[in-house]
Amino acid sequence: MSGLSFNALPPIDLPFRFFLTAPLFIIACALLVLFSGEPLWLSRWQPNMLALTHGFTLGFLTMVMMGALLQLLPVIGGIGIAKPRLIATTSHVLYCAGVITLMLSFVLAHHWLTLAALVLLSLGFGLYLSAIIRVLIKKFSQGDSINGFRLAIISLVILLLLGVLLLANRLGITVPFMTLDKQLTDIHALMGLVGWAGMLIIAVSFQVIPMFHVAPSMPKYIRHYLGVSIFILLIVYIFYAEFALGMIFISHAVFAFTLFYVINQRKRKVPDTSIKYWQLAAATLLLLNLLYFLPNSFYASQGLPLFLSLPDKSMLLTSIFIYFYLLSIVQGMLLKILPFLSYTHLQQRCLIDFSAMQFIPHMHQFLNKKHGLALYYLHILTGLSLVAVLFDPSLYRIFALLLLTEFCWLLLLMVRCMRLYFAVSQKINLSNNP
Repeated sequence: MSGLSFNALPPIDLPFRFFLTAPLFIIACALLVLFSGEPLWLSRWQPNMLALTHGFTLGFLTMVMMGALLQLLPVIGGIGIAKPRLIATTSHVLYCAGVITLMLSFVLAHHWLTLAALVLLSLGFGLYLSAIIRVLIKKFSQGDSINGFRLAIISLVILLLLGVLLLANRLGITVPFMTLDKQLTDIHALMGLVGWAGMLIIAVSFQVIPMFHVAPSMPKYIRHYLGVSIFILLIVYIFYAEFALGMIFISHAVFAFTLFYVINQRKRKVPDTSIKYWQLAAATLLLLNLLYFLPNSFYASQGLPLFLSLPDKSMLLTSIFIYFYLLSIVQGMLLKILPFLSYTHLQQRCLIDFSAMQFIPHMHQFLNKKHGLALYYLHILTGLSLVAVLFDPSLYRIFALLLLTEFCWLLLLMVRCMRLYFAVSQKINLSNNP
């Protein structure tokens, strides 16, 4: 906890609105899967599949990360964004509207929806990023995580620019000196999954695993060089795709082994669902390396048993990376962040009246351990059903219903936590103003 600051925290309702909105997009994705049927799984280029992918990545992952950064920057760096209520509220509304119109533009194929998505996402992202970048260009004492945040934000800016170009191309606007082909789409996807989401997770892990789980710090060479190496490889991918992608997988395997080591060395070895999520994510990275380095001929083999005859390689790897790695970390972090933020904000309010401490519940009352564990097992079951659908698209109903159940349950846990926070906050208000 040394070097952390809790004096510049923004109002808790600002990150809460990002967190609470995120599961709604996955619920919408579950309904999309349910009504799209088997044709959804024919190709990653299916319009409904593009809507589904962006619902997961923009609607859930990026939404949660935007809310988390509002809290992480003040805690780790000691400085929050200027005018947080104005920035967070406006960018949240614009961003939500942008993601909704983007998903609809893929499904309905109307040019005016594509134009609306282009404008709304550009405004929402632009406002949010300008506020975050102003903070990140300042000097911080906590170097490793903040440097990782900077690389993740740079990746997000590149992702946004490429996304704007791709949307402009859908509108028939030609871009001089640039060919908008499959490679550019792959760069766009890689910048989002590995550059923005992946590097932000790595940067966050440097701080939260030692802080929440009384574990040793990550080795210096990991903290100093892993994020930079991955970012350089993302640039190299533009020119030498196959080499760079292989090295990106290996870099994540190094991170996975480091995670296992650090988690195993923690002093507080009590059952913890969040740790299970980190371990699941690390195991996923190692599995992805195995699947990636299998020869392509293996995926095309015919006459093999079902468990060896794998579906489209890129779709399989991307699905596992998103669901078992990115979503696992984000869910595990939410199980820690929501109670921690609720308790910390209430504790800060009691600094002017220590008698109000009597109203603050125990940390685990904000989010019941058994409920979090149920979410974890439901997450694994849903992920396995996703993999099963890639083998046999006729199973899409099972995946859709499990996905719907999982994220309705997550939403319920979040609402319960937030309701308890505001109930306790009201008690403190009444005690201060009898």
